[in-house]
Amino acid sequence: MQVDFLIVGQGLAGSLLAKALLRRGRTVHVVDDRWKSSSSQVAAGLMTPLTGRRFTLTKDYPELFASAQARLTELGVFRPMQVYRMFVDDEQRAKGLKRTECASCQPFIARVTSAQGELDNGLTDAFGGALMNGAWVDLPKLLSDVRAELTAAGSLTEATFDPADVTASAEGVVWGQIQAGAIVYCDGYKSAQRGPFKYLPWQPAKGEALTLKASVADKPFILNREGWALPLGYGVWRTGTNWQWDQLDEIPTEPQKEKLIGRFRGYFAQEVQVDVVAHIAGVRPCTSDNHPFMGTHPQQARTHLFGGLGPRGTVWAPAMADEMADYLCDGTALRKECDLARFDSPSA
Repeated sequence: MQVDFLIVGQGLAGSLLAKALLRRGRTVHVVDDRWKSSSSQVAAGLMTPLTGRRFTLTKDYPELFASAQARLTELGVFRPMQVYRMFVDDEQRAKGLKRTECASCQPFIARVTSAQGELDNGLTDAFGGALMNGAWVDLPKLLSDVRAELTAAGSLTEATFDPADVTASAEGVVWGQIQAGAIVYCDGYKSAQRGPFKYLPWQPAKGEALTLKASVADKPFILNREGWALPLGYGVWRTGTNWQWDQLDEIPTEPQKEKLIGRFRGYFAQEVQVDVVAHIAGVRPCTSDNHPFMGTHPQQARTHLFGGLGPRGTVWAPAMADEMADYLCDGTALRKECDLARFDSPSA
């Protein structure tokens, strides 16, 4: 089979890049291990505008959010929803109040509370919080829909991919029965462990998430405090966020399950009973400078990378997939903060 691009991985990055290339009239073939190593399976898909201890807005967030909203709405997976970020102390509350004076932050802040119960008397927001205009992305639906489309077109191979099985030349690459003009690695943290882009400063981190059936009323907003809880309706919640840097695998662990349950219960000013419906783990493809890795291998002209989207992947991915597709198809320059050229080349 002859195609323009062989894409490795069908997580968020690979799915959106495949769609972007198909829109431009290019042919693709995707190889994927049925998401066994995809961080998209464990991600909540949240778009939380102001994040971190300092309660800051990611650079270019308004532009990225608008692009994500437009593209993901087209795909039927964008879910507008407010996020209630409960402050952990007075210092964080002061930062939240300060952000209301920031012109770029104002469209994303609906309200700042200063004491427990102002927004909802069932929460433990002793220091108040910020109600933000955010969203979540239905990642399982997105991945399933794209997979069905690729399968119907005969453009998907389910297999464990090994870079050693690729033969590259000046004319293109060969993998099994697939001949492609170029290969694009979209396989997340796996590229940090093996293959041509191992040299980059990856900082992968394991995360775990639970789906719970809980004895607490649904909320009209996502809860956020040192973690997140997403209400899915009828007493079902997804909750997660933990960072583990040394055990990089997709195996859920009992200690993290108990930690996530305890954190979830701590959001509410009442005793909460929970039943664990599902427990999953994945590894985020984080990077040293918190920017995606995009571009061409400095020594292999037919070998490209689109990854490193990290914990803000749903915000970055739609705009970056279009920029990556333009780069691959038309040679359009990538934004400097994402281009692989910002790093030294590996030793030959």
